[in-house]
Amino acid sequence: MKNLLKIICLILITVCLLPKEVRAASFKDLTDETLLTEIDYLVEQDIVRGYSNTLFKPNEKVTKAQVAVMLTRALGLNTINIKNPNFQDVTTAHKYYKEIAAVQNAGIFNAVDKFHPDAMMTRGQMAIVLHRAFQLKGSDPYYFSDVTEQTPGYKEILTLAHNHLIRGYEDGAFKPNEPVTRAHFSAFLARAMTLTKPDLLKDPAFVYTYAHYSLSDNQRYTLNYQYDHHDGKNDVWTVQNVSTAQTFPNELLYGHDRIYGQAIASDATTHYDLYLELPLRLGVILHEDDEGVTSGVRVTVKTTNGTVQAGEVQYTGVVILEERSIYSDVVKTYYFVDGIGLVKELHNDIVVLELLNRTMK
Repeated sequence: MKNLLKIICLILITVCLLPKEVRAASFKDLTDETLLTEIDYLVEQDIVRGYSNTLFKPNEKVTKAQVAVMLTRALGLNTINIKNPNFQDVTTAHKYYKEIAAVQNAGIFNAVDKFHPDAMMTRGQMAIVLHRAFQLKGSDPYYFSDVTEQTPGYKEILTLAHNHLIRGYEDGAFKPNEPVTRAHFSAFLARAMTLTKPDLLKDPAFVYTYAHYSLSDNQRYTLNYQYDHHDGKNDVWTVQNVSTAQTFPNELLYGHDRIYGQAIASDATTHYDLYLELPLRLGVILHEDDEGVTSGVRVTVKTTNGTVQAGEVQYTGVVILEERSIYSDVVKTYYFVDGIGLVKELHNDIVVLELLNRTMK
């Protein structure tokens, strides 16, 4: 009997030590790596699951019932003593009755006679439900070639584009009447859940002290960053070595309602070393195939709510960005805190900049 108890305890311990989630990278049928960050997030949050440890079926079409389940989990909707929406085709015995009732009661789906739980969700319908679920705001004159004012979900599609949740296809189309796939809906949902518009600029009221490791001369410096003036476009920050009073090139920070940029003002032809469109959300926000001055660069938001240790401070709510370039083997990782700005920067695994403290002027 004692041996049996030992075996049972060993089994229980082993089960507890097994990983709880399957990472998206482990699904062998996920070949589009640009969506891995979003799918990983939903898997970790237990909002979406694979069909096995190796299959996700990214190209399978999503049904309305499956969308109801994912939105219920994502929003934490109440499914206890839920009010019956009285859909003719969804009885209380339906497998997903509670989730379907929850999303309808939340106003995400319309009150109609039939829900059609097995119907495929189109990309246009997806825009409408995400707009309602997350109460998204804003709109740009952003035009897809196949989206007009007569398109169902026209305003909602433009709002999702305004918030960088969708990009459309290479030919400029959005394909609003096409069924949405599991991979795409997962990506859109994860982006909506992690949407944020942080203030990435340094606060001019403070002097920032950073530990800096220079890869050019392999020297370590303690640097003070102090706001000097606004040049009509950028905040200009002077940079000085604390020990020697040696000055470094100024830092230029560009802040706009929809843009963040940072650069080293080493010459008159300055370009932004990091250039981001706001708001931010999980996943790839700049692809190396995109045209323009940033072509060849991929920027991925790894999280909008991370943690990091910088100096003696443990920061939460951290935006973590990863930058890769087809022209370099260096992977840059940036850690930003809302209202504070950059607190840490890594080049590969080397910490090149770390905020030690901020002091009021």
